[in-house]
Amino acid sequence: MEEAPFPDYPLAELHAHLAASISAEVLWQIAHELGIKLPKKEFNEFRDYITLSPARRMKMETYFTKVYTPILDRLSSGTHAVEQATYHTMTGAYRKNNITLIELRNNPMKHNREAEFDLDHIIMAMLRGMERALLECPGLSAGLIFCMDRAASVEDNAIIVEKAIKYRSRGVVGIDVAGPATPEFKLSEYAWLFRRARRAGLHSTVHSGETAGTSDMWEALQYVTPERIGHGIRAAYDEPLMHELAAKGVVLEVCPMSNIATKAVKDMQEMKWILRTLIRNNVKFCINTDWPEMIEGCRLMRQFAMLRDAGLLTEGELAACNQTAFKSSFIPAPGGLDSYL
Repeated sequence: MEEAPFPDYPLAELHAHLAASISAEVLWQIAHELGIKLPKKEFNEFRDYITLSPARRMKMETYFTKVYTPILDRLSSGTHAVEQATYHTMTGAYRKNNITLIELRNNPMKHNREAEFDLDHIIMAMLRGMERALLECPGLSAGLIFCMDRAASVEDNAIIVEKAIKYRSRGVVGIDVAGPATPEFKLSEYAWLFRRARRAGLHSTVHSGETAGTSDMWEALQYVTPERIGHGIRAAYDEPLMHELAAKGVVLEVCPMSNIATKAVKDMQEMKWILRTLIRNNVKFCINTDWPEMIEGCRLMRQFAMLRDAGLLTEGELAACNQTAFKSSFIPAPGGLDSYL
């Protein structure tokens, strides 16, 4: 008797980056449509070059330098590319992974080819791609999160927030801060921007606690009061922080396969310990992909099955994580929360 598929219920994806959510096939197509030279001439070699796996792990900083910035960001830049990328990512998630709610995040400035394209044109192209997906997939709910960049100036990041506010009624649902930590970046300088975004009706999350230490997570709680934290796995090593997260109801957007592939976590055993520790301390979290197409086996349905089969989480715990994702989404449910659940 054939085993029933798992999971067999609709899924929510709250943490996926646009450039790393585009399939290799679509990237290949965009490159040839726009005449962009690729590092490999054969498709299979190109796919292997940009994809991480258990056999090809790489530190995040190295991957960003070698692949993400020069290839993925470039191929998802410009109005044509970004519209196609958004459309194919959202429709693919819905059709292939039973994802009925997706929040796709990006920094629009990473996709305008260093101001070659008008920033508003880039954003409107993303919105066109999302609206096309929603028209074709009536069971899908979608929204965009705009990411500020830790390597950018306060002035440039303020522009990102202003654009998020401008397009809130079109489907931009929140703001984020992403990118490797730098000595110059101080989250305290951004408290006013997060307050401004909240007053305008936007939600907030912050990339934090993915690699060493938890000081950035404490700073996020102090200066930003985010509703969610991207990754946040280092909280498992800081008991007072876990108590604070639980008390405030902050949800962690955990991305297990991404953290393993980028060496933020040593192996499956460490990831299991982290997840079990968070559960014991009543810290809410949901399961996400981060880079669903750039990491082998990272698509959400397959990741749920992997976490169950490897004994990291039970079926009941995975279902609860999925419920947490729907409940903590920044996307307003069209008929109230029950219409998602």
